[in-house]
Amino acid sequence: MIDQAPEPAGTVYGQTRRTPPVMPIIVGVAAVAVVGVGFVAWNSTGGADRAESAPAAVTAPPSPAATASPSSVPAQLAAGTWVVSPLGDPGTYLTTDGDFAALSRVGPLPLTVVPGLADGTCYSFHTEDGHYLRHYDYRLRFDVAEESDLFRADATFCQEAGTAIGTVRLRSKNYPEYLVHRRGEKLYIDKPDGSAGFPKASSFMVQEP
Repeated sequence: MIDQAPEPAGTVYGQTRRTPPVMPIIVGVAAVAVVGVGFVAWNSTGGADRAESAPAAVTAPPSPAATASPSSVPAQLAAGTWVVSPLGDPGTYLTTDGDFAALSRVGPLPLTVVPGLADGTCYSFHTEDGHYLRHYDYRLRFDVAEESDLFRADATFCQEAGTAIGTVRLRSKNYPEYLVHRRGEKLYIDKPDGSAGFPKASSFMVQEP
């Protein structure tokens, strides 16, 4: 049997030292502690700085709710009972002067508005006693209804927008180039003459009686 040589008790630099078994554990614990301290330091400095430097989410201020305000626009003409006034003069009303239509501040004349006798898309006006507003020889008057095409056409007026918001103009059905027009306290159908005052004098407001 071959004898094995005994293991050397050291190296050329001296006897080999054996590391105590507890040393790796101590080193590991120390390493963990160092890492933990470093993380805490990062979190309290650089990490916090980065968190603080992140832009905050911008929240838009709430939009104010729209508040509906009562409309100041006068009513538009429609079937029903109305009082008619000239533009800019709500205290003056369409009324009667004998058989003629006139404008007066004495008191309003409620008129019943119905679909036009000659055209259902337009309008006719009559008083409580059944007299219809019509034009005759270009002047407006109130007459008892007649069973004739001429009367129905004379008593039919087509609405269009006036010169101010909420006002109307009334165009003659059988004289479509002519509009109801104020001449002082009298009312006619007149052809626009190009004057600056004609648009206002041919615009009217309608109000509930």
